[in-house]
Amino acid sequence: MAKAGLILDRLFETMPASLAEDYDNVGLLAGSREREVHTVLCALDLNLPVLREAAELGAELIVTHHPILFLGRKNLCEDDPEGKLLAELVRGRFCLMAMHTNFDSADVGVNDALAQSLGLENVQALSSGMRMGILSPCDGASLAQRVESALGGAVRRYGDGPCEKIAVMGGSGGDYGGFALEAGADAFVTGEIGYHKALDLCQAGLTVLEAGHAATELPAVSLLAQKVMDLDLHLQVHVSACPCYL
Repeated sequence: MAKAGLILDRLFETMPASLAEDYDNVGLLAGSREREVHTVLCALDLNLPVLREAAELGAELIVTHHPILFLGRKNLCEDDPEGKLLAELVRGRFCLMAMHTNFDSADVGVNDALAQSLGLENVQALSSGMRMGILSPCDGASLAQRVESALGGAVRRYGDGPCEKIAVMGGSGGDYGGFALEAGADAFVTGEIGYHKALDLCQAGLTVLEAGHAATELPAVSLLAQKVMDLDLHLQVHVSACPCYL
């Protein structure tokens, strides 16, 4: 058992808040630093099923990748989905922490989990948390099948060139495809990318696979749970079993 504030401070040692983007909302988002925590639930997003799961587990703390309260909400009325979620969060006396873009850019972060799930070897760090690794040579169609099998979601493919050097960036990574090109990647796997951006990258010689925001970040939830366990604070740590929209 440990206080929520100690857990937060220790997590920030491996995923520093300074790595978060200016727009982001990381750290303790609900509850008190003084709350004693015995059980932790890790999830990609906070939603009502995750809250129910936390209650069933007796978890005092929920740690998510995606934060809440991005848009400067001005009330706690329960007449809309976010308001209802926030009210249930407070009524349940849960602590909530988010490790978002600081987790993306950490030394061992979101894209390491994605690279591992795809079986990439000789993985190296690129700009903005992107990772690049090696696979046995294949074409774009075969790579798409591999990604679908590994992540469990449908893949939209742009291009069908030979693929060996694979760059990965989970979530909304479409703006970063240029880094993959500059690094000499043959293919770029990301969660979301605009149609015209994908076409431009494809015409520049890069095979692009759009595999879904949640699907490309779900492998990181287990890594997040492992980071909590590695704090060695004698916590019971669970990975959410709630389904996500892939």
